[in-house]
Amino acid sequence: MREEQIVTGIVLYVTLLGEYDKRLVVLTKERGKITVFANGARRPNSTLRAASQSFVMGKFTVVPGRDAYNLVKVEVDEYFQEIAYDMEKMCYASYFTEFMSYYTREGDSCVPNLNLLYFTLKALVEDKMSNQLIKDVYEIRLMDIEGQGIHSYGCVKCGEKEDINYFHAPSGGLICGKCALKGKVTHKVSETLVYTLQYILSTPVNKLYGFNLADEAMEELDFIAEKFRKTHVDREFKSLEILGTL
Repeated sequence: MREEQIVTGIVLYVTLLGEYDKRLVVLTKERGKITVFANGARRPNSTLRAASQSFVMGKFTVVPGRDAYNLVKVEVDEYFQEIAYDMEKMCYASYFTEFMSYYTREGDSCVPNLNLLYFTLKALVEDKMSNQLIKDVYEIRLMDIEGQGIHSYGCVKCGEKEDINYFHAPSGGLICGKCALKGKVTHKVSETLVYTLQYILSTPVNKLYGFNLADEAMEELDFIAEKFRKTHVDREFKSLEILGTL
């Protein structure tokens, strides 16, 4: 019989199986993204019932199988239950887990990913920033963790530190005026946008969601984040499609 293991993680999503069981996909600090079967979790008296929900964070005691794990018990640290009562927040949270799932694999080193997801869901619940701003920050920071960050501290073409006030998504970020002229790049950005990108990429994750933007700056950041994601991520996300209908 295989020994029990304890992993710390967040449930990315849940699939119902049969009449009583669930299949969880959990992002863990120790094993990356894993599949966990919660047998009997849908029974009324199951001790796994409340803990086997999307967005639950805690310590999961599991037994490894051939291709997945079986759930024994969960010590819950956070339910993020407020998300379930707000349709818009639910869609945003679903997108955050869907986008995270796109990047992560079993065996990955996922400590930065797990920390980012935790503080993102926490920001969503605390409601101190707009949901859209949380989304933009999350996308930019996660892509940076995964080696696809927006180059923001110098011209991505020549390395020039000054006059980096043009944006070119295919090149990977900001470029200077001279390189923009050579490459016929016309999308100029504000100093506020440059500072905002640098803040998002450099601030400790526990302080990441502590600012707000004026409407004009928010629109600019939103455009840049979406343009960059669509250029470098080859997938459409169902949760974003649903958000577009709200």
